[in-house]
Amino acid sequence: MLLVFTHKITPRLSYVFKHICTRMLGIPVSFTTKVEEMVAHVGPKLSYTYKQLGNELHIKSGAFLFEQGVYDAEIKMANWDGLPAFFATSESSALPYDIFAASFYLLSRYEEYLPHVKDALGRYPATESLAYEHDFLQTPLVDYWVQRFKTTLQEYYPDLKIAPQITQTQLKITVAQAYAFRKLGFLRTLAGFWSDFFKFRLKRNFDRIQVLLGLRKDPYDTFNWLNNMQKQSAIPFQYFFELGDFSQESKNVKHSKATFQSLVKMVGDYSKIGLSVSKVAAQQLSQLKIEKQRLEAIVNRHLDAVQVADNLLQLPDTYRNSIDQEITSDYTMYYAAHCGFRASTATPFLFYDLDYEIQTPLLLYPSCIQDYQIIDTNRGVVDNITFRSLYRQVQEVGGVFIIGFSNTSFNNIHSKQLFKKIVFDEIN
Repeated sequence: MLLVFTHKITPRLSYVFKHICTRMLGIPVSFTTKVEEMVAHVGPKLSYTYKQLGNELHIKSGAFLFEQGVYDAEIKMANWDGLPAFFATSESSALPYDIFAASFYLLSRYEEYLPHVKDALGRYPATESLAYEHDFLQTPLVDYWVQRFKTTLQEYYPDLKIAPQITQTQLKITVAQAYAFRKLGFLRTLAGFWSDFFKFRLKRNFDRIQVLLGLRKDPYDTFNWLNNMQKQSAIPFQYFFELGDFSQESKNVKHSKATFQSLVKMVGDYSKIGLSVSKVAAQQLSQLKIEKQRLEAIVNRHLDAVQVADNLLQLPDTYRNSIDQEITSDYTMYYAAHCGFRASTATPFLFYDLDYEIQTPLLLYPSCIQDYQIIDTNRGVVDNITFRSLYRQVQEVGGVFIIGFSNTSFNNIHSKQLFKKIVFDEIN
């Protein structure tokens, strides 16, 4: 156990120390404000306060973890032996930067609570972030900081047992529309036919007729192929099915159709099933409850994982709604238009609600790539340099490499090859 002395135990301090020390390094941690308890403690100890007490490991604290509320904190970015860093400490500190306060700033998504310019869909864009401004968006910076803290800990306390960080890979598959032409109903099929006809998309109408006559497979129906991939792979596939009411944004097969329900159950026999929260449900708790109940009725088990469609994440409301519905995992922590680490980490972390200053039970899984971000379908080019760089960094820090696809991705040969490369561990 690591005993941490501080002049004040706050929810922020407790959250970030437990995340770094316990969740990431596997070290149990406890806190004290009593000098005599700190002095009497036999074993690893760390002081996180204004000055060192004795011969313990000391990291000088700033004010950030002892504050409440959100304000425009002054960030002075510097270079720490090749890594960006901020919240400088002093020469008496074992680390030149307060990585606990800086990590909290990034993990809590503090900057997303501040005034900012939203994109056309009302989302927080990567271009507004500190990571984009200082060119560390594609770096799991928090994890690299933790590695340096780990090295310092081991130097001070060589007998301290630290759990190895093991890299994991997850493949995320979003199903916004299960079928392109099948099971859409007569009116939707007729409307689609005439729309494509007047837009001179004659090949699409030809494909539609072939699918409806049973002469070819629906182009979006890639699920048998995916199930065969899952049977050959130890990497877990996480699906997200959308079950919203039909609208301009939500065009999936009606959730009550037996064919659609059979599809969800069949996929669920091999992989994990989650809910792709529709645009309406992302804004209305009542609709989220309805969509959650629909999916639970199909799979006959409690829903624990969600992802918000089109990355329509609104902090903190989106996460609060999930917590209200007893959802425990969310996969929306990424940027729609940019590869990289939205929270500057490749390690899942619990959502901290800055308005209420509490740690919540909702675990956030950070994705670093969506397939469309690195595949130029018009030119037939894959950005393998970015892909391999992100994958290598996640391996270096022992994080979770999560890449997003769609069931519609696999009509593209490049997405299919990339997916197979990951499944069969042929990344080089």
